[in-house]
Amino acid sequence: MGGSGSLGLVPPRPTRLRNLFHPFKPPSSVATTTSANVSTFAPTPPTQKIVPPISNSNNLPEFTPRSLDTSSHTTRTPSVVSSRPPPDTSSRIPLVDTSSRTIRARKPQSGRHIIRNPLRPHVAAADRLFTWDTPYAIRHREELQVLLPLPLVDKALMSIRGALAPNTKNTYGAGPLRFTQFCDEWGIDEEARMPASYALLCAFIGEHKGKQAGNTIRSWHIVNHAPWYGDDDWVRLARISANKEGSIHKMPPHSPISIEHLLALRRVLNLSNPCHAAVWAVALCAFFGCRRLGELMIAITAAFDKKYHVLRSAMYAHVPHSYVHSLTLPSVAFRQQHDGSHSANFRIPWTKTTKELGAAVIVTARNDTLCPVTALKNHLDVNSAVPSSSALFAYISASGQPKNLLKHEFLSFVMDIWSTAMLAHVLGHSFRIGGAVELLLAGVPPEIVAAMGGWTSLAFLLYWRCMEEILPMSTSKAYNKTHLDRLAVVFEQFRIDHRIPAALITASDGDLIF
Repeated sequence: MGGSGSLGLVPPRPTRLRNLFHPFKPPSSVATTTSANVSTFAPTPPTQKIVPPISNSNNLPEFTPRSLDTSSHTTRTPSVVSSRPPPDTSSRIPLVDTSSRTIRARKPQSGRHIIRNPLRPHVAAADRLFTWDTPYAIRHREELQVLLPLPLVDKALMSIRGALAPNTKNTYGAGPLRFTQFCDEWGIDEEARMPASYALLCAFIGEHKGKQAGNTIRSWHIVNHAPWYGDDDWVRLARISANKEGSIHKMPPHSPISIEHLLALRRVLNLSNPCHAAVWAVALCAFFGCRRLGELMIAITAAFDKKYHVLRSAMYAHVPHSYVHSLTLPSVAFRQQHDGSHSANFRIPWTKTTKELGAAVIVTARNDTLCPVTALKNHLDVNSAVPSSSALFAYISASGQPKNLLKHEFLSFVMDIWSTAMLAHVLGHSFRIGGAVELLLAGVPPEIVAAMGGWTSLAFLLYWRCMEEILPMSTSKAYNKTHLDRLAVVFEQFRIDHRIPAALITASDGDLIF
């Protein structure tokens, strides 16, 4: 492949997108009810699904795993441990697994160990919010069981769990881990950990100030209905201080995807190859549709869920007259507008901001090799053997079997190509930012671009503040001073039209989410 060489891939975190209500056993193996009418569980060893490699009969680059480097982490040894015995966890309400997914917790990485405690079982990061316990949380559930029948309590807990997107649960799982490490090291009593006092929160912030970006434990309190003192004046001041000293530990800004990146990718791809056709379609839809890669692709195969991922075809309820039946229609609709232009659109069922309302992805045809409509048609044609119940961007592998295009595989694939072409290093969000810049430079009104990318007015302006720093740093020559000046004028007029104070934008820069 055009000198890109063998493309290695960083495997995803196996904790991503896990939607299990209890991490230890499937419903069929749930233990019997105790005398207190509460189910108990016994942990089973974690398992890992191994996907056999696919033969490469076409001599085209395939996705191969690359080992993770965890040498940058160090294990923290607790200096003081509370002498109080852990509270009884027998009142833990069973959270039943209603999913077929079997993502298991992996061995903790270096620097992520905690003291063994029945309150905090070894689970996937996405499950910590709902399985890591405290005495307060246990008492809260016991109070609920007095007021409501146990099945209703179960339903209540399941309903709040469904409010968080899988990726969000995985991200929020880092907060309880760091907070537990902090409390273990300093011997903080279990009773004092939830609700965390304003003084304890300030100490936690001070401990990590200047070392790493902040994590959230607010959601951990919310799901256990615990009082939250993070809005206290002391905590607010501590967060301001942490923002100033901890900014150097945030990830540096990355350049946006540019037209130059897309042209370099196209020169290497063979669009008659099923995998390459899928890669090209995703790249152009993410770029010109201003969407996050996570909204178009799957993190890991085991996490595929039609509630969160767009399918190749979707089933709709149809009521023609007096009877109801289901229709299975293609997810992608190709249309010709009144002015003769062509477009393609499909609906993603879940986004980070709209949740279950989803969003529409709309791309317009171009008269060049970067036409997203042509790329979508080619992908659906080359991969016509993919079942309709598969993900939209699934493709036929070299073994002849359908395979989901995973996000980490896609990124590793394109990054290798762009690295060989000496282009700027980018991340997944770079597609969304780069597409917005390109559309604005082409004269598309900012209101339309904001709607396409799912931005609110303020969020769109804050993205521009990031681009003011990112664009001049780009090693490609895709954006010059004239482009930046034009964009600055467009965004300033956008701010005035939407009556957003300039001071509000400045005050929002660098806000630490705790």
